[in-house]
Amino acid sequence: MNQKIVFLDIDGTLADHNHIPLSAGRACRKARKNGHLLYICTGRPRVQISPSILNAGFDGVVSSGGAWIETRDNTKGNDPQVLFHTSFEKKFLCRLIDYLKIYKTPYMLELPSKVLAGPYLKPWLDALHTGTPWTLRGVTERMFSRIIFRSLVEDDPDSWDEVCKVVFMEPAGLTFEDVEQEFQGECELFRNSIPVKGMKGGEISPVGVHKGAALERVIAYHGIQRENSIAIGDSDNDRTMLECAGVGIAMGNAHDALKQIANDVTDTIENAGLAKAFKKYGLV
Repeated sequence: MNQKIVFLDIDGTLADHNHIPLSAGRACRKARKNGHLLYICTGRPRVQISPSILNAGFDGVVSSGGAWIETRDNTKGNDPQVLFHTSFEKKFLCRLIDYLKIYKTPYMLELPSKVLAGPYLKPWLDALHTGTPWTLRGVTERMFSRIIFRSLVEDDPDSWDEVCKVVFMEPAGLTFEDVEQEFQGECELFRNSIPVKGMKGGEISPVGVHKGAALERVIAYHGIQRENSIAIGDSDNDRTMLECAGVGIAMGNAHDALKQIANDVTDTIENAGLAKAFKKYGLV
């Protein structure tokens, strides 16, 4: 058997608002049974990956867009082992936060074990839920936000040495392009992919830290050739992962820009897109 390694984004790819479609769950379990390796590769911090996601069965986790990588290599015991972890240089992080505070920007600072909420985040979240919320498969927007942000704690500068990613929202007066122009070349910038209405902004990581670099680290660890790697995603922060993989697949519900650089486009998450891609590429 020609063993493959597959990297899966969570939101909009593997799961729809923390719900894994039955077809996707079955495909993941069967692919692993067939001897292939599966890694979650998400922008979420490690602490915000729920047990319901992990229970689908994976060989490892890439979180915070590549800043944290762990493997569940059964040849070295059952406990997860950290392959890679990095954080921001403190001087840069202080300058970035000072800049965001000028515009009263809602932001979150991601650590593997918790997420620090900036001073303008809670008022912004409260205002976000004043309108008519949506409901999907019995999960309301407010419930989903609670799931995603359950790890939020008050900002604590004493913890800034461990910050590995910053997520910011666009308030009036500050755009993604503004942040990009101010800090381009000093960090990695991607448009954010939080699947909650009204959450528009960006994700900031240390230079060289992104999903594509994480893919390269993982395949080197397992000794798998690049041509035997597959990446599936739907958002801007999946771009480097699709570009670095042997085969990069965009979901049918993916951003148009991602579809343009992908090797292939599968169906949407609602129409079993993940399972169809697994079948097309011989994983199941």
